[in-house]
Amino acid sequence: MKKKVLFSLLILSFHLPIYSQMLFTENLTLDIDSTKTIQGSLLPVVDFKTESENILTIKNTANLNILIKHRRVINLINKLEFSTYGNKVTMSGGHVHVEYRYLLTRAFEVYPYAESQWADSRGMEYKISAGLQSRYRLVNKEKFLMFAAVGLFYEFEKWKDPTPNPPELHVYSRSIKTHLSLSFRQQIGDKWDLTTTVIHQAKPDSYFKEARFGGAVDLKYNITPTVGINGAYRCIYDTAPIVPIRKFYNSVEAGLSINF
Repeated sequence: MKKKVLFSLLILSFHLPIYSQMLFTENLTLDIDSTKTIQGSLLPVVDFKTESENILTIKNTANLNILIKHRRVINLINKLEFSTYGNKVTMSGGHVHVEYRYLLTRAFEVYPYAESQWADSRGMEYKISAGLQSRYRLVNKEKFLMFAAVGLFYEFEKWKDPTPNPPELHVYSRSIKTHLSLSFRQQIGDKWDLTTTVIHQAKPDSYFKEARFGGAVDLKYNITPTVGINGAYRCIYDTAPIVPIRKFYNSVEAGLSINF
């Protein structure tokens, strides 16, 4: 028992974030329980570091689903990250994502969505996007699901230019892009759940020349039906970032998963 507690505390302290301009909402929105009107999850993470000043980071991702007449779902995903550096408190990053899912058939749904992101640690002051997507369930087995999603969205981004003495302090991007994704969910035994997603985003006239690729892996160990330990990996490759930053970036994090 003590080993399990120590292991859980170690997992909670592991947090290495690098923000991006792509949200992997598929890894949070695939499961809908038709017997519940309100359902969702909380993913809290706490990180403490001792450097020249004590640094405490608290991050929480909340996922809320509201079921309407068994065929419509309002889905809200929110992430906030607060960091303290000595006596200074900052909100260093986060996002808000909302979508209205309409189930046309048992396997096919459409959903308009809107989202906003901010990540001061990378220089992205904010991003706003909205669009329409469709999701089709390709495989529906008891322990294995596979979904494909296709969509079109508008994206506006505001970045700080990291180059020395830039002619303009900020760089802006406005574009219409397509979204393609494929997601898998596998139940491994009685305790483990594995969810993976691959994403491609690009302007309609440049599918590969200026594309954005992404991948996500979530592995969850269910301690009880409502409490688990979740580990997540995200990676994104942006072939043409609008400011001179790394084209490849990733994040690794882990924490508790609390379902309701």
